[in-house]
Amino acid sequence: MEKMIAHYRSLLDKEHGARKLHVHLTELDPAGDGWGRQHAHEAEEVIYILEGEAEFTFAGRTYRVGPGELVFFPSNVTHAETRFLTPKMKYLVIRTMEPNDARCCCGADLKTG
Repeated sequence: MEKMIAHYRSLLDKEHGARKLHVHLTELDPAGDGWGRQHAHEAEEVIYILEGEAEFTFAGRTYRVGPGELVFFPSNVTHAETRFLTPKMKYLVIRTMEPNDARCCCGADLKTG
């Protein structure tokens, strides 16, 4: 099994003056099989697919998304069971920043690869 290599780039956060939004670009090459780490947070979160296809399972449903489509995780809904269907993935994460949530685990906060 090939190790997932992730590249993150923060596009908007507190350092840019945003008070309630965080946006980052993620590129996975290779994407690997997906994620199994379930979590929930007060923040609302959107994943907008730029390249690749994936399935996201949460709240009893599975959503298959590809380029130009998104998946929305409402506040306090356990999510992140994900299966990548293509060898490469590129997507935007758009998330609110809520006072009681831990920092988003992306961008400068996470080093992988």
